[in-house]
Amino acid sequence: MNALLNEPLETAADRGLQIKSPFVSVWQAAVLLERTEKEIYIRIQEGRLPLAFNIGMPGTARACLRLAASSVVSLMHRREPESDLAAFLERAVPVTHYSFRAPQLARLWQGDYDHVYRLVGAGELEDIGGKTRYRIPRESVIRFLTARRIVA
Repeated sequence: MNALLNEPLETAADRGLQIKSPFVSVWQAAVLLERTEKEIYIRIQEGRLPLAFNIGMPGTARACLRLAASSVVSLMHRREPESDLAAFLERAVPVTHYSFRAPQLARLWQGDYDHVYRLVGAGELEDIGGKTRYRIPRESVIRFLTARRIVA
């Protein structure tokens, strides 16, 4: 209860929250589901959040996870989360996008474009751009996310 207004506190589900990105971070999922980050990790391991991806740098101990926003919203509404990877990627990385600039991909993943540059430098993402501009083809993004899916 909100002591000042004598009304129940509003939850994320009550607010009719609109999520514009197809991906959310673990922290964002924890806020939306009103859980701790540890509980989100447990739900990923149990397969209750089946569309989770580690977009971190290869060979690092620290994970950088992104979840399908649609799966998080489904759990918010106590529905079975989507688990079809191909259907999710079709929506998240539309066919109409031939390639992505690093800042576009960073916004899509709710991350930092320097991270995208580092992934290109490590050979995890392909670069088809010129010498001064990174362009990551859609197929490279699809391959990367498919390989980095966390399977329970």
